[in-house]
Amino acid sequence: MDLSHSQTSSLSLGLLSHAASPPPPTPPMPAAATASSVSSNHRAQIVDDSISFQIDSSFRDPSHPLPPIPLQLMEPQTENHRAENGDVGKESEDEEKVEEFRILGHSMCFKRKRDCDSISSCATKSVRVSKDLESRRNAVRSWGNQSLRVADPDLFEIMEKEKQRQYKGIELIASENFVCKAVMEALGSHLTNKYSEGSPGARYYGGNEYIDEIETLCCDRALAAFGLDPENWGVNVQPYSCTSANFAVYTGLLLPGDRIMGLDTPSGGNTSHGYYLPNGRKVSGASIFFESLAYKVNPQTGYIDFEKLEERALDFRPKILICGGSSYPREWDYARFRQIADRCGAVLLCDMAQISGLIAAKECVSPFDYCDIVTSTTHKSLRGPRGGIIFYRKGSKPRKRGMLLNQGDGSDRYDFEEKINFAVFPALQGGPHNNHIAALAIALKQVATPEYKTYMQQVKKNAQALAAALLRRNCRLVTGGTDNHLILWDLRTLGLTGTAAL
Repeated sequence: MDLSHSQTSSLSLGLLSHAASPPPPTPPMPAAATASSVSSNHRAQIVDDSISFQIDSSFRDPSHPLPPIPLQLMEPQTENHRAENGDVGKESEDEEKVEEFRILGHSMCFKRKRDCDSISSCATKSVRVSKDLESRRNAVRSWGNQSLRVADPDLFEIMEKEKQRQYKGIELIASENFVCKAVMEALGSHLTNKYSEGSPGARYYGGNEYIDEIETLCCDRALAAFGLDPENWGVNVQPYSCTSANFAVYTGLLLPGDRIMGLDTPSGGNTSHGYYLPNGRKVSGASIFFESLAYKVNPQTGYIDFEKLEERALDFRPKILICGGSSYPREWDYARFRQIADRCGAVLLCDMAQISGLIAAKECVSPFDYCDIVTSTTHKSLRGPRGGIIFYRKGSKPRKRGMLLNQGDGSDRYDFEEKINFAVFPALQGGPHNNHIAALAIALKQVATPEYKTYMQQVKKNAQALAAALLRRNCRLVTGGTDNHLILWDLRTLGLTGTAAL
């Protein structure tokens, strides 16, 4: 392009130097004259990287001036110069588009970025970012999808040793059981990812619609497993253990310092029912926050001494009377407990943790006909995941029932539901373990099957057969036998303790 020849045009071209003060404004002239004037007056002042290119048009609105366009003017390159810098020139041509034109006979070069090069550069960067992102994703997938054997070989080895110990050993521990594969699958499932503080239909977080369905299904199955009417019984499946379940009952129904009464731990009770060491030290939270008094078994027979129990209960006046324990091999006389609770005005709580599976299979007497509240673990004879559960009465009270705790206003309806549920959450626990609740739902479904009943019948027969074999060998059993799956072997005649025998 040669601008040295005059052309008739309504456009004017101006070169403005940023290195010196601009000349006074001049009226519009033909393009060639403007360029000549600028060239002759300011050539010495022009700096290559300080030039602006401006085109004036008489047709545009003077009130909206167009900004000048920066230019970079270059000396014309000779063939030798281009040859000497051939490689550099190629790289430069790859990055920029160079156009050559002439002003007043002088060769000038105008260079600008090529649009296609910009697009190519952006595309290259986009591909690079995409590859980096995919690489990071693959790394996360690789880490997240590793098996336990690969992710932590040390822990895997220890766990495999424990598995073999369980398979090859014989442990007569009534508090333990072997869960089915489906329960273990639920425990190790994606449900552990979800946080679900609250209860079905009333969660703190969103995205719990399916968690609500799981917990509701679990509650329905819990009531069905024990043949309970949903109109008269409610259930909470969120407790982390039976100890947590028991403490939630105390927290919901009692004030600090109120009295509870349960079977003495050395007599077969549980520390969550309250226990003091001989030196007076309080062992459990039940004894720390509440006042507990124990009843005992007859040391000669091993059976609960109901005469002394009633006498102490009438003197102590507990607000909660607890039946059930960790190692009592005989049936519990719930009717007698109900009479004593009514006489002293106590709520009757049954902790059926050890025998809940037998009760569900109707192989032991049910406490639900007599008790106000029933708690249990879920991993012993129920053969479910490790956790706790609380059943509580609701609706109208039977007319023959005595005055119960917090019913002094003469109300004819139970009010356990709100108090117990609030004690579980938010008073004592955080979010429920959804994987545990799902696993419990599986176990409770199995509990309602004929196969489970057959299984419990066999467990009971095995315990009775072992008791008979020990008795034939002149071993002394507490109470002389068993009505459930528990056997208490008195080793004192052999000069042994339970720990030494193990």
